[in-house]
Amino acid sequence: MEVKTISSVSVIPFALMFGVISAIIGLVVGIIYAIVFGAIISTVPTTSTFFDISWLRVLFSVGAVVIMPIVGFVGGFIQGAIYAVLYNFLAPRIGGIQLRFKEDKQIPTEQ
Repeated sequence: MEVKTISSVSVIPFALMFGVISAIIGLVVGIIYAIVFGAIISTVPTTSTFFDISWLRVLFSVGAVVIMPIVGFVGGFIQGAIYAVLYNFLAPRIGGIQLRFKEDKQIPTEQ
């Protein structure tokens, strides 16, 4: 088995990947929040003596599905950039991450 060490990580591509993964997680969480808040707010009477709160269900549902992925991407991008910079700072001092690769057996191609 061949062992290779990751000596450094490109900051921007790593941060972008981390941001996109966080945005996808934010979308899933936003959908769950929309369902939960929609169910909770639907149990409240829509007409009250003080004000009408039927618009809150739409606001929370759409807001959760739209805002959570945006917040997830921005937070994930910043977090990924910090992780990459810290890794690049610490890898020469600690030794980096070692990966083991298994060699594939080459199958002869017929011509």
